[in-house]
Amino acid sequence: MKTFYLVNPKAKNRGSTEAWERFRMEEGITHESFVTRHPSEVKRVVRDLVERYPDETLLLVGVGGDGTMKSIISASIGFPQVIIGYIPSGSGNDFARGYNWPRKPREAENRIKSGSGHASLMDAGEFQLPAEPNGHFVNNIGIGFDARVAGRANHSPWKKRLNRVSLGKLIYPIILVREALTFQPFSLRVRSDGEEMTYDKVWFMTVSNHPYFGGGMKIAPDAHPGDGMLDVTVVAGLGRLKLIAVFLSVFVGKHTVFREVHTFRTEEMVVQAEGDPEVHADGESCGILALNGRMGIRVLSSSWKMMNGRG
Repeated sequence: MKTFYLVNPKAKNRGSTEAWERFRMEEGITHESFVTRHPSEVKRVVRDLVERYPDETLLLVGVGGDGTMKSIISASIGFPQVIIGYIPSGSGNDFARGYNWPRKPREAENRIKSGSGHASLMDAGEFQLPAEPNGHFVNNIGIGFDARVAGRANHSPWKKRLNRVSLGKLIYPIILVREALTFQPFSLRVRSDGEEMTYDKVWFMTVSNHPYFGGGMKIAPDAHPGDGMLDVTVVAGLGRLKLIAVFLSVFVGKHTVFREVHTFRTEEMVVQAEGDPEVHADGESCGILALNGRMGIRVLSSSWKMMNGRG
C-alpha cells in the first residue's frame, strides 16, 4: 500500500501548511505530500496517482477540514483501490465525528500508522441543481436557514479570530442567533419513494449521511454513513424564538421531540422550493434553489473506502 498526504493550505485560518510541516517533522512522516488549493487540483492529483500506480492500493490522507475531505472523497469515487484517511486541521471537524475518526492530529496519525490496510465501505451523497454539474457531499446537504448560517459563518472575520484560539466552531451558534432575526421562511415540495410532501413556512431542510453538522450539532441522531440511506430533517411552521430553542436542542440530538421537526429516511428524492433558498453541501455554498427549479438528491451506497485502524 502506498500512502500520500493531500494538504489544504486554507484550512483553519490558512495556517495548515505551516502546521502540517511542523507536524510532519515531529511525527517523522516521509510519505509524499501534495498541497491542493482547489477541488480541481485534488481531482487531478487523485487521477494522476491512480494512473501512476494502477495495481497498487492507495491510502490518501486528507490534511484539512470537512471541505478538504469532501473534495478528496468526491475525486476518489469510482476508484476502488483508493482508501481514505484523515489528519483533522479544520475548525468544525464534523467529518471526524461522523466517521468515528480521531479529532486530534497526533491520534489520527497513530491510527494511520497502526492500520493494516483494511477499510470499510462508506456512502456518499450526490446532488444535481438545475444547469449545474453533479456535486457530492459526505456529511450533509442543506437548504434554507442552515445554508444561510454556514455561508455567513464561512465569510465572517470572527471565524478567523476564533480559529486562532481553536474555538472556530463557536461561530455557528453566534451567526445562527443573528440570522434568525431576519431570515424569511419558504415553501418546499419533496418527492420521495413515490410520495409527495409539501411543507410551508420552512426554515431549513438537511439531508444527512451521518449525525453531525455545524461543528458538533447532532441534527440526525440515527444516521449512519454506511447504511445505504440518507436521513432527512425538515424544520417548518415555527416562530423565531422557538427556532432558537430547537437549535439549542440539536446540540444533544433532542430536537426531534418538537412537532415542527419532521424526519424521514430515503435513498433518493427530488426537491422544489418557493422563495429562492440558499443551498450548501458540507458547509460550502452551492448557490440557490431558484423558483420552480428542481434539485435531485440520492445516496451513492458503498461508493468509497474509509481506513480502519487499531486505536
